[in-house]
Amino acid sequence: MDQPVTGELSVLQLTDCHLYQNPAKRLLGIDTQQSLEEVVASILETEERPDLVVATGDLVHDGSEEGYMRLAQVVAKLDAPLAVLPGNHDDPTAMRRVLPKKGVQVCGHLDLGNWRLVLLDSHQPGEDGGFLREEELNRLDGLLAEDSRHVLIFLHHHPLPVECPWLDRIALRNGDALLRRVEEHPQVKGVVWGHVHQEWQGRLRQARLLGTPSTCIQFAPRADRFSVALEPPAWRQIRLAADGAFGTRVKRLHDLPLGLAVDSSGY
Repeated sequence: MDQPVTGELSVLQLTDCHLYQNPAKRLLGIDTQQSLEEVVASILETEERPDLVVATGDLVHDGSEEGYMRLAQVVAKLDAPLAVLPGNHDDPTAMRRVLPKKGVQVCGHLDLGNWRLVLLDSHQPGEDGGFLREEELNRLDGLLAEDSRHVLIFLHHHPLPVECPWLDRIALRNGDALLRRVEEHPQVKGVVWGHVHQEWQGRLRQARLLGTPSTCIQFAPRADRFSVALEPPAWRQIRLAADGAFGTRVKRLHDLPLGLAVDSSGY
């Protein structure tokens, strides 16, 4: 997708929706389908139509085709192109079987004006942690070498510790390989991920490093073990300027989801 633009591009990141085959099923006591619908409704009420929506994994908790179909249906209300990548709970095969038929791009990259957005697949079958395969790193190398656009990289797993020990044990196993490429390529302006269910930000030379909360439950920062935070569902707004600058902020619903099991020890 190559789209000319003047001024700013608006990109929204949704992540960790955890939908189910059965829309009535709950995650830690909450209705993840309803939570995503409320996030989309809030975006429609408060924001202009985005140029792109990027959904960064754990989109369907049980990897069901029905879950991906409903994801596409809900996000389609935003009337914007949707691009997705898999997380540890996703089934990449089911994603690729269902979502392109709904007009949804799975992984790959998108060129919008002066920006190249790269979607990386860090999914490892049967593992909660992530890993970028050699072919995925080679793909990134080629994309960085062939074009001078400003680059924003999206993936599911965090490539460096976020000071949350239990989460850092299931991070991107070869995050150093990704961060080395960020350091070597000044056109990379940011790396954005999901997985951590909390807001996080840092910097590596010219690049901003950004973790984003979930559209359903949130995890407590700096927790030694699994712990739920009393924070509402959220999404990330990103504004991309033609000169390579970008602004971003996390936006949230006003209320906690009903039924949240705050004392849970995991899922």
